[in-house]
Amino acid sequence: MMLRGAGKNKFKITRKSVKYMCFILSSLVIVLFIVSIANKMLKLVRIDSETVSRTSYEALVHEYSLISKFAFDSAQAELKQFSNNPELRKIRTKDEAFEWLKKNETMKAVYFDRIGYAFVNGQCVSLDGEYDASGDKYFSDIISGIKVETAVGPFETRLGDYIVVVARPIYDDYGNVKGVISGTVKLSTLRELMEKLKIKNDGNYFLLGDDGNFICHFQDELIGKQYIPENPDLGDYSSQFFFRVRNGVYSTHGAKGQKIKVFLEAIEGTEWTCGVVVDEDVIMKSYNQLRCIIIHEVSVAALVVFILIILSTVFLNNANLWETNYDSLTKLWTRAKFEKEAKVLLDKGKNDRFAVVEIDCPGFKFINQRFGSQTADDLLKQTGYEIFSYCSSRNALCGRGYADHFYIISPLENVGEFMNSFDVFVERLNESLTVKDSPVHLKYGITFYLPGTNFYGTRRSIQDLIGESSFAKSQIKNNLMQTYSIYSLQMQKKIAREGLIERQMEKALAGGEFFVVYQPKISLETDRIAGAEALVRWNSSNKELGFLAPNEFIPVFERNGFITRLDFEVYEMVFKFLRRQIDEGNPVVPISVNVSRAHRNPEMFVAEFVRRFNKYDLSPELVEIEILERSSDDDSFNLITVTNRLHEYGFSVAMDDFGSGQSSLNMLSDVPIDVIKFDQNFLRSEKAKKGQFKMINTLIELGKQLNKITLFEGVETEEQRDMLKNLKCDKVQGYFYSKPLPEKEFIEYIKNHI
Repeated sequence: MMLRGAGKNKFKITRKSVKYMCFILSSLVIVLFIVSIANKMLKLVRIDSETVSRTSYEALVHEYSLISKFAFDSAQAELKQFSNNPELRKIRTKDEAFEWLKKNETMKAVYFDRIGYAFVNGQCVSLDGEYDASGDKYFSDIISGIKVETAVGPFETRLGDYIVVVARPIYDDYGNVKGVISGTVKLSTLRELMEKLKIKNDGNYFLLGDDGNFICHFQDELIGKQYIPENPDLGDYSSQFFFRVRNGVYSTHGAKGQKIKVFLEAIEGTEWTCGVVVDEDVIMKSYNQLRCIIIHEVSVAALVVFILIILSTVFLNNANLWETNYDSLTKLWTRAKFEKEAKVLLDKGKNDRFAVVEIDCPGFKFINQRFGSQTADDLLKQTGYEIFSYCSSRNALCGRGYADHFYIISPLENVGEFMNSFDVFVERLNESLTVKDSPVHLKYGITFYLPGTNFYGTRRSIQDLIGESSFAKSQIKNNLMQTYSIYSLQMQKKIAREGLIERQMEKALAGGEFFVVYQPKISLETDRIAGAEALVRWNSSNKELGFLAPNEFIPVFERNGFITRLDFEVYEMVFKFLRRQIDEGNPVVPISVNVSRAHRNPEMFVAEFVRRFNKYDLSPELVEIEILERSSDDDSFNLITVTNRLHEYGFSVAMDDFGSGQSSLNMLSDVPIDVIKFDQNFLRSEKAKKGQFKMINTLIELGKQLNKITLFEGVETEEQRDMLKNLKCDKVQGYFYSKPLPEKEFIEYIKNHI
């Protein structure tokens, strides 16, 4: 039986219940004691006004500072983005500047009141007209190199608004300043945000610029000016004093002689200063209110704590038992509970026969990201229900592990009977599991425990059996046509061979055992070579391994992460090959290299790729980067980010094996790739022979509409070539034209087919 309920506990007077009651009473005494002490301390100990102020008004001035910095940083960030725009760097005339500003007018609407482009001679162009900026401080600071970003002001416009000017330099290709881009920011929005943060209308804020003039002030007449009190004894209440101090809290007297407290904070990354002025009478009023609130809240909290102690004591035992043994979503056993009960089953029936199954959902992470956690949870609950129903009919045990992993251990009379019932179970699951009306097909790994047989009769723990079923399932992870896999002697040998591969990989990399072959890409328009794909091969010095096919060692390296190092080794080989061919005067074609899905950080990957590429003084047009489509369900390696970064350096980007992963067609428009490489299964499947012509035509047409270059892999027959040529596919790759060639043969192939 599985999924036993926790049962109902009847209350009895036992040693345990007496112990709980003593615990409750002692907890109550402690809570009352805490309330009493807190009350006496609040009555006897006077919290001074500065302590209270630091818990409220000092936090308030910090919030003002953050808002001001955010406004400054947001404007600077937008200008920085546009100052790095290649189009902006190409501007030579006022007309070109005007056209660029008009093209980017949406930036003005969102961030700025006005934007302008100033040449080094001070001539500034904006959509509102032209003016001379040579005498403006922001312009002279940037042109002279004093600052790389600046904000000056405030200035009063003709309409009575106050603005701040934000500016950044524009560099030419040699790093010289060729102009300045600037924007004016209205202060009215900043003031509205600050007004909303005021504590019950107590406390007045101000913002000082880098020249000691007020940018914002609670008295509008002081904006753009300095304040000097008429009473010379109040010098520490002047704007110049604020500007010199910049940070801190101090007491002084206001213009009317009242006691006040001033809070100052310098805004990080700028020369601005933010401040708040509060009457001390207001602070003491806040203290008294806070004192009353504390007494009330402590009393309420103590009562709540007492009630919670009672409730937690009553229900703790059953709650802990449930959380430990049962999955909260599917109500199945947890993996720990499943393993515990399965061990009991195995130990009790040492001569009994069992089947162990591990189940998961390929692309579950993609479903979770694309359709939301609720849809993913519903799928897991439905899966758990179907598994439970199946196990109930066979007196089997089941449980849920991490995420979408489920486990079954089922007694069996013979393997044939089990597999027949299992096939029915799989068929029912395929019919019942859907996401947004699309079927979901699970993957299953199976192993057997069959005492008295040669292979499956070995005594193993439940953990060993789960490991075997998991390995069997991993062998069909990317096979769309196979639903389940059974652990076998061949798999056991494969595990041993993969272990040897892992032990030899470091030695192989250091000893230069990996090498590159090149498979030509052919233009269907000219029937001539248009490029090639670099593919890694391994000729091991270990006699037991010998020459290894890539599908034998690459999956191992992807699992253990070694593939990331091998990728960069392959890139170096390709860069060296291109450099050598150019130096020897031989013709070259663009070479594409693959990016493994094991890479996790797009910024780090691009930086290292470019660093190695730059050592060989090559044109980026000679290198294309192929990114696997199935990387798209991994947040850590964002396809859009890495593609944009590679485009910045002039590289072309292709999506490799499109149609083999879990992505949808709309990804083609989301990711700014240049080339779509369609998976070879489109051509190899039986469907392709019987009528997938329309689908292939649709894919090519879609690529054309999105202005992508289309390429089909796996072209092996003249019939396939002719079909793709008639459908206006751009390029093909496959054994019909050439197998992957060693370096010397590839050089000759280029000479004969370029």
